Order: sequence, then structure tokens, then C-alpha cells
Amino acid sequence: MLENVHYIIVPAELTESAVTEFTHRFEEWARLKVEMHVFDYISTARIPDSMITAVKIFWHKIKAVHVQMVSINLSDQLFLTVKNAGAESAFNRLIDLSGGLPPSKKRPTMAAMATRRLLFKYLARGAFKAVDVALNSTVSCDENYSVKAEAVPLDKFDMVSVITAHNDFIKAEVRLISSLSVLESLCLAMHGHDTEVDLELLESMALELLNMIYGHAKSNLNDKEGFRLPPAIPKLVRKNEFHLVKRSPAAQLTIMPVVTPMGSFYVEVDFATTNGQ
Repeated sequence: MLENVHYIIVPAELTESAVTEFTHRFEEWARLKVEMHVFDYISTARIPDSMITAVKIFWHKIKAVHVQMVSINLSDQLFLTVKNAGAESAFNRLIDLSGGLPPSKKRPTMAAMATRRLLFKYLARGAFKAVDVALNSTVSCDENYSVKAEAVPLDKFDMVSVITAHNDFIKAEVRLISSLSVLESLCLAMHGHDTEVDLELLESMALELLNMIYGHAKSNLNDKEGFRLPPAIPKLVRKNEFHLVKRSPAAQLTIMPVVTPMGSFYVEVDFATTNGQ
């Protein structure tokens, strides 16, 4: 197996037993953490209908998780068989190999909107997990529900903690926006109601809460979606520094309310940051 590429040499004769074996292997291969499957038909003389059907099913499975598949050394005669079976897209015949295999497209070429939805989805789950487990409280937040920036004016809040999620195909700034009163309630829930809450603890809470949310999202995005997001250290923006937070236009900004019995805070994702961070 090449790096991120699963290379398969298809046998010269695709008997029914061989196709059955391929069908079983397809189940296993669909779970491989690769970016591309390459099927080499260099010696194959005939592709039976059962193999074409199995390949189409496999293609639909890996397509759903944004993994590519290409066929090389597929003769004109074999390609005509595939085309007549309506499987041209599934086999994805590559004719010119002079430039090597096509570049991996697992995430960088994924539609920007789909990428953003995935990030927001796992941030929502991270927010739920942080409050439910770390703070032992009920929580309401929904990856499909967001509010406009006008509903969350920064001057009505006291602290913003920030993480920049940045790799080769996505750059987003994740912000947690909260008031001191909500942060105090969260501190007491986490550390106990006898805890003496000072400004240092409130600031620590703002950083730690975002760190938990982003950490949960990053772990799942990297493990399940291949995002390759790096670790990130949250930083604090205090009220007198709010002018440093440059919100992008509405089309690039998603804000999710996180509602708890202790009050609400907001997770904001900005996909067009120009803050130089």
C-alpha cells in the first residue's frame, strides 16, 4: 500500500469465486483509512456483470466518505463493457498515466459548505459533551440551528476565547463568547459551590471550556473525517480588546447558542478570518 493509496491488481480471470472474494474484501477495504483506491486491470480479459455490480456498490460506499477510486490499464474493450453497464463513473477510468496518479482529494477538494457543516457538527457535539460530562448539567445546542451576529453583540458580553483551526484546506476561527455571570455559574458547577471565584478562575474557565469543545471536535474530525487538524492553544480576548475580533460577513459566520440551566454562551465559527492569527 502506497501512502494513503490502496493499490489492487485485479486478476486475469474474474471467476465467480474471485468476484465473491472481492465482494467480501470490499467490505474490509471500505473501512481503510486511505484517500484513494487504485484498481489495475493490466491482465484482466473480462469483467463479469457481478463484478461491475460489486464495484458500483463499493464505489457508493467510499464516495460517501469522500474517498476516491480510479481504474488503470482498463482496455477499450473492458471500458465499453463498463460503459454499457452504466458504471463509467464508478470505475473512473484513468487513461494517461504519464503524470502519475491524480492528487488526493479526500478533504481539500471537498465542497466548502460540506466541510463547514462537518466542523460545526462536531463542535456542537463537543459543546454538548463538555456541559453534559464536565459540568454535569443538561444542555441544549443544535448543529442545525444558528443565530445572526446581531443577536450576539459583543458589547453585551465580557470574554471571548479563541482558537484558530488551520490546515491545508480549511481556516476557521472558533470563538466562545460569554458573560462573567455565566462563566461564574459554570465555574461553580465544575469546581463546587464552595469555590471562591475570582477573575483568574473565570478566565481559566473561558479558555478551558473552549479547549474541551474544540478538543472533542478535533479528535472526532481527525479520526472519523480525516481533517488532520493540529492541536491548538486557546487565547483570551478581554472586553477592552474586543476591537481585535473582526467578524466576517454573515455568509462566513455561524453562531450556535449553547443553552444551559446556568445561562447561555455562544460558539462562533468564522470561516473567513482576517485577523492575522
